[in-house]
Amino acid sequence: MTSNKNKVYIIAEIGVNHNGSISLAKKMILAAKKSGADAVKFQNFTANSLTTKNAKKAPYQLRNTKNSQSQYRMLKNLELELPQYFILKKFAKKNKIDFFTSIFDKESIFFLRNKLKQKVIKIPSGEINNPLIIDNLNIRHYKLIVSTGMASMKEITDSLNSILKRRLFKIKNNRVKITNISFLNKIKKRISLLHCVTDYPVQKNFANLKCIKTLAEEFKIPVGYSDHTRGVVAPVIAVSLGAQIIEKHFTLSKKMSGPDHKASLEPKEFSRMVDFIRDFEVMLGDGIKKLQACEKKNIKIARKSIVAKKFIKKSEKFSNLNLTTKRPGEGINPIKIRSLIGKKSRFNFKPDDLIKI
Repeated sequence: MTSNKNKVYIIAEIGVNHNGSISLAKKMILAAKKSGADAVKFQNFTANSLTTKNAKKAPYQLRNTKNSQSQYRMLKNLELELPQYFILKKFAKKNKIDFFTSIFDKESIFFLRNKLKQKVIKIPSGEINNPLIIDNLNIRHYKLIVSTGMASMKEITDSLNSILKRRLFKIKNNRVKITNISFLNKIKKRISLLHCVTDYPVQKNFANLKCIKTLAEEFKIPVGYSDHTRGVVAPVIAVSLGAQIIEKHFTLSKKMSGPDHKASLEPKEFSRMVDFIRDFEVMLGDGIKKLQACEKKNIKIARKSIVAKKFIKKSEKFSNLNLTTKRPGEGINPIKIRSLIGKKSRFNFKPDDLIKI
């Protein structure tokens, strides 16, 4: 997904916020690109394959849509037709932003792999325990991003093993053992995990951002964060904890009708989040403690030199009584003051003169 291992890959999750309109979807792609996103993500589904006709809405869907229609009817209104994915992919490519989608059924996998020729596929949190999907995935054909909302460590382990068609990971007492490091090293650039908490929005006390480090340490594959909290703070913290991918819901207006708009960022907010993340990347540095280029102009001003505390005559011995340290740092380094004690001065010095030897 990311060409630079030090650059966080930022995904604008358009999801269903296009409200079934391809013209709105195009406007959102342009806005996401302008806001600094590396990719836009949509959702490939049909209401018929995703939900029964009598399935109830989630509480957040009821809150955000403010009508009594069924989940099926809500999703039906949010569908895109298959030809429209080709249009949107081409539009995204023209505007130099990556395009990919989530899958929700076996048919989606076939369509994305063989028709749309998609290079990245997202497995949403709700499908991580669905063998009809994960058993039909193949990382030789595309890169996979696996979202882990609602999942236990065992469910994540089982899902990854199913996807990889081998028991690469074993779990005991929530600790993961890797059975084949060589194979892991071959595939680790083709599969990523996203820490996620499935609620819209997620309250602060449920964000559990430390899980980012847990997943990375246990599975030894790239880990990111799919954020459903309000605002832009959590993604920045996530990056500081090692998240290599950030996914955030994106909308043109939180006032729009639909289940996810209120838990999304508008373009200005998304742009601010991207700026914070990019600033963090720059500020992080290389971790090597050294004199920075910007410090060089200040080192002679801020540091001190050895100077005469009082009049010192030629041949007089240096002592703690006649030496001290003061700015500027243009003379002898203060670290050498101990080595001067007891030595004879070769010159006369007035108070505040830089000592010469």
